[in-house]
Amino acid sequence: MADAPDQDTFISGKHRIIGGRYILEKQLGAGGMGTVFKASQMGVGNVVAIKFLNEALSADPGLVKRFEQEAKVSLEVTHPGAAQLLDTGRDPKTGQLYIVFEFVEGEDLRARLSNEGALPFDEARDIALRVGEVLAAAHARGIVHRDIKPENIRLRRDLGGTHVKVLDFGIAKFRPEANARLTADGAIAGTPGYMAPEQVRAEALDGRADIYALGLVTYEMMTGLSPYTSTSAPALLVDQMTTPMPSLSARAPGRDFPELDAVLQKACAKDAAQRYQSAKEFVQAMKALPSPPWSSRARPAVAAANRATPAFQSAAPPVATQIQPPSKLPLVFGVLAVLGVLGGGLGFGLWKLSKAGPTTLLAVATDCPGSEIYKPELRQLSTRELEAKVVATRIMPPSLAQRQLSTLQASAQNYDPSKRDCMYRMMLMGSVAAEETTLASTPELWGHRREVKDLEMLLLEMPLKQRWTVAQRKDVIAQIDSIFVANLKKDAPGDEEHWRRQYLGLELTCEATDETLAELKAKRPGSCLNLTPR
Repeated sequence: MADAPDQDTFISGKHRIIGGRYILEKQLGAGGMGTVFKASQMGVGNVVAIKFLNEALSADPGLVKRFEQEAKVSLEVTHPGAAQLLDTGRDPKTGQLYIVFEFVEGEDLRARLSNEGALPFDEARDIALRVGEVLAAAHARGIVHRDIKPENIRLRRDLGGTHVKVLDFGIAKFRPEANARLTADGAIAGTPGYMAPEQVRAEALDGRADIYALGLVTYEMMTGLSPYTSTSAPALLVDQMTTPMPSLSARAPGRDFPELDAVLQKACAKDAAQRYQSAKEFVQAMKALPSPPWSSRARPAVAAANRATPAFQSAAPPVATQIQPPSKLPLVFGVLAVLGVLGGGLGFGLWKLSKAGPTTLLAVATDCPGSEIYKPELRQLSTRELEAKVVATRIMPPSLAQRQLSTLQASAQNYDPSKRDCMYRMMLMGSVAAEETTLASTPELWGHRREVKDLEMLLLEMPLKQRWTVAQRKDVIAQIDSIFVANLKKDAPGDEEHWRRQYLGLELTCEATDETLAELKAKRPGSCLNLTPR
């Protein structure tokens, strides 16, 4: 890692010098892990991109480890179609870690799709092939990108054709399980519209997760639309695990192409064992396709209301949510909970509201454009009552719920004052409505529908696969308190009760007999504590 000068330097009181050699010029974007700036290299003139890890995260040893992993992974990916790492360092003024990448000219694929709609077949296939070749090179080194999506594919057109670069191997990880703790520490990264089922379940990933995402991106390039129509993040995650990919013509009439349908459906099979087993196989299948039966011209861009990707995804960073619980359990609910707050049910409503004229500040949301997607009893609640429901949610610990409410309040201030009240209420209703969907669709959250005393009683009395005695069951309950709950931060009142519900519910649903699960109307979760009596 490069050494930075002790002093903080400015040029004309505006542009900062980082590491003694990079002049920050403008912010390019912000994500869950940090912020990206365009900069120039002093004395050389090269334009670069600098990614800073957020100040609060730079002080977290676990997240610093992940950031250093990003640098290590990026160094391993040397394909000309991947943005190259140039330097690393720490900002002496803020203490923020940073990574310097080559600056890639052009526009991202998301912008191209938004402006032009579906791409001509030859161009879309060529982009898919280029990305597939980069992934094949990364996978050969045991590296999984984990966030392939249009925003991470940059395009530049010139006389030589379309040049493709894959950006941000920043949440990639090495395939060996020795590095799986980066996920197990409570952070699940990805973007809901492109996450493979095993990624949603927080299972170990290999290159087939990237193939799944590239299949979805290819579908979108060919049709101008996502294959899935859900407009909330929790519902999208359920789609990824359960909803088969539709044919191209189902979303884009007139684009009937059975041969391409077969390729994409195999690439996006829910069972990774049924997919192409390597990016090279996917590339070969795409190359073997005949010419399509439709015209080679691009389809027009589709209005935002008809796009399947939730509105918040195009404006928000990739998901990389840090959750506070102990490190033994890969918690899928962390992503579900936070995404529910930020996006649940908002896609249609926010689009409709953005198209509406000025509105007055409203006491209830029944008059807000798009609010009809929510139940009447929810729309009739006052703003204060909705805020109380957000804070009292059971899908996240109380300390995080309070922070999320503050985030929503701050986000609402970014909207036009005439629509601010409606925007805020729609965000609140989205988070409240998402809780019901999330609790119902996530076995790991079953315990949050019960009280701690009830869960303890069930764990002591219900039939279990292990046939533990009452004394052994009490020992397992004590282990939950000593191993998990006791390690929580003590500055978050109410969080201990939340995690007791979580872990007791997990232990019960993991160890219960099939008959017990049926009686409890519960499902066996994908992740277990694996505790045994001492």
